[in-house]
Amino acid sequence: MGQRFFFQSYQRSFVNPLRTARGSWATREGFIVRVEDGNAGIGYGEVAPIPEFGTETIEAARAFLQRVVEAPELADDAGELAVLPCCAFGVSCALASLQAGRASSGRDYNVAALLPAGHAAIPVASRKAQQGYQSFKWKIGVAPVEAEQSIFSQLAAGLPAGARLRLDANCGLSVESLESWVRFLQAHRGRIDYLEQPLPVGQEAAMARCCEGTGIAIALDESLNGADGARWLQAGAWAGPLVVKPALAGDRRRLIERLRPVADQIVLSSVFETQIGVENALQLADQLPELNQAIGFDTFGAFADSLCALQPAAVIRFDARRTFSPNTLWQQLLHTS
Repeated sequence: MGQRFFFQSYQRSFVNPLRTARGSWATREGFIVRVEDGNAGIGYGEVAPIPEFGTETIEAARAFLQRVVEAPELADDAGELAVLPCCAFGVSCALASLQAGRASSGRDYNVAALLPAGHAAIPVASRKAQQGYQSFKWKIGVAPVEAEQSIFSQLAAGLPAGARLRLDANCGLSVESLESWVRFLQAHRGRIDYLEQPLPVGQEAAMARCCEGTGIAIALDESLNGADGARWLQAGAWAGPLVVKPALAGDRRRLIERLRPVADQIVLSSVFETQIGVENALQLADQLPELNQAIGFDTFGAFADSLCALQPAAVIRFDARRTFSPNTLWQQLLHTS
């Protein structure tokens, strides 16, 4: 018997809508893919589009997955999948898990705490520091620069020695506000991991100029997505960190090969997946031993549902990962659809 594909949609509401420079995000939508093979068993993947990051739309993903159900050979159609990066990732992960089965070995991963925008970051950071987090990611570009710099001073003063901050602007700064941030952060260089994607895609040269010689690293995020994003993953193309969202980055096999030469620069980041998508991403990370920076997967408490059984923690333990049964999540979606 050949391979058979199935998929189920999900829709999740954030407990608190996520505020970024792009606006407010209240609902997460996506799909779980299941592939059955009479000889190899069952595999699962997740398709979680974010069109604002250059991926296909939910509607385009749904249409393709329906076609794969009817014509399984499309799962290997590189031409079709070239413009459907989330479908490419989810389907390739389902096929990879079909071949590998449940992983018998893997790694633990330190997690960077995700802080809300604005003043709300201060009490959340204090609580997460007590829980053992050492890296903290804060959304900026939401309020005026001077107001956010004042909040930053309070935030940094309240964190324990050794704690590091990542400031994520989601393309929301101007060149002038970026220059203001770089000047301001000179007094805090020992506390800063990096500024993440301060300027829009296409302004990479300006970002590099702004940080040159300052001791403040600039990380690329949105610049890595879309048709031209892969060029920044070439060795030597960018000097700073590279924030990779695996679920948006295309075929798993090709992605692993692209990331290997720059693995020590990679910071893996979540797109608010279910636990199937989380495990898809972490199984990819398990193949990159040089990857050593805290990952951006402090997303498990963002929803009040049970589509991720992992609990928010400063470390994701492999022992906790290996107890997960993707079929349980699949059955839950079947019974609620």
